[in-house]
Amino acid sequence: MKILLVALGLFLGSIGSSAFAGDCVSQKEMAEIASNFSQFKKLSGKEYCYDGSQTSNLIATIMYMRKTAFAQDMKPSSDELFSGRFAQSWYNYFIGRINDLNVQSSCPKGVGAYVYGFGNTMYVCPMMLTDSFSSLDRASVFMHEARHIDGYPHITCSRGARKNLQGACDSRISDGGSYAVTVETYAQLAKYATDLHPALRAYAMASAVTYADEAFETPTRVNRQENLLLMAESRDLYLMDIGNAFRMKSQGQTPALGHIVPRAQHMILFPDDKSQTARYLFTKNAGEISQAAGDAVVEYNSKSPEERSRLVDLHIAAQWNAKIYTDRVTLACDPRSPSTSDLSFNGATPVGILYINGYTRTADINYVMTSTGTVYEFGCQNGRALLRPSSVKMDQKYKRIHKVGNTMMALTQDGYLYQINGSQASPVKTDIDGQIHEIAPRQSYQFLDGMN
Repeated sequence: MKILLVALGLFLGSIGSSAFAGDCVSQKEMAEIASNFSQFKKLSGKEYCYDGSQTSNLIATIMYMRKTAFAQDMKPSSDELFSGRFAQSWYNYFIGRINDLNVQSSCPKGVGAYVYGFGNTMYVCPMMLTDSFSSLDRASVFMHEARHIDGYPHITCSRGARKNLQGACDSRISDGGSYAVTVETYAQLAKYATDLHPALRAYAMASAVTYADEAFETPTRVNRQENLLLMAESRDLYLMDIGNAFRMKSQGQTPALGHIVPRAQHMILFPDDKSQTARYLFTKNAGEISQAAGDAVVEYNSKSPEERSRLVDLHIAAQWNAKIYTDRVTLACDPRSPSTSDLSFNGATPVGILYINGYTRTADINYVMTSTGTVYEFGCQNGRALLRPSSVKMDQKYKRIHKVGNTMMALTQDGYLYQINGSQASPVKTDIDGQIHEIAPRQSYQFLDGMN
């Protein structure tokens, strides 16, 4: 039985070039690696310098598993994000199950790696060995596949973000299967890695929670808090505690003013200055990482500034996405097909997506505000694209709406924040009234953020 890791670009992010780019592997290290993987025998006893090749990316990942250091005392979380059961030596765990890395010339769309239910070979697909994936991500994938050797196959999802996707779920995280390993490796990096760039730490944190939320039939228990992130015209970022009198806490600055698009637990920044590229956004001045945040961002960044300005908004669900342009919406309703459908707004000009029911990766319908104040609904129902005027009415034209927990928050074009209760909109007083540029949902986690 072949057991796949399906990436689809929807489940698996990427971090760019090797964590050891520009470095070389010593003769001693290469001898050790060759003793565990005979395919590298010709490199044994020689210094090896990274060159961006498939072999280079394999060796960089092995070195990442061998050399990444963690805190001595790694305590389990009070929820289900981290048990510590795989926390000791990732490399020893891996070589205890895999002794051959077989690079494939091609693989089915979206497949990153796979093993069979017998033997000790892991088959690695070309997509996983480019600079679009980092050693951090590949290490998580390698650990995931090694766990299959212990006898942990996947099941077809019957609910949630991956509903009806064959082999895309495990039953529950407490079983300790391959997706539990994925969650734990990312959570361990986010919480306990001793020498990890803050942006990579933030990326690992978001990845851990995304897998915890989406890859299990039985919902994973994650202690979290729902918040709203505010971007001011000054480029300052603030976290608003909706349940605590709208109290705000500084979160550093954004590298550019722009629109924030949620992608599971990640945030993508689309700068207002269209000469700048879209990229992951991290708070607390964590910095940036070099990779593109998915195929839609790669496509966007390949366009001219004039072409980029035609994209108004982007919705990224688990199995479909929607690109809102100035005159139409382009819907991709089949996660395993490149086909799309273009539907026209028939003269209306979209302003932005309204997450009236909250941002969720499972919803098949969402809403978009137009310049006339009319609300449209768009989405993919039963695999079919749709765009139509909605019965939903708003008291005014809003730039953005996000439902955070049970509270609906709205941003006006002139930079003021409102709370919407049914048909009533009440102003929310802040220190940056009239200067709020953007809002987005933002969760914090008891284990990873250390919140009370």
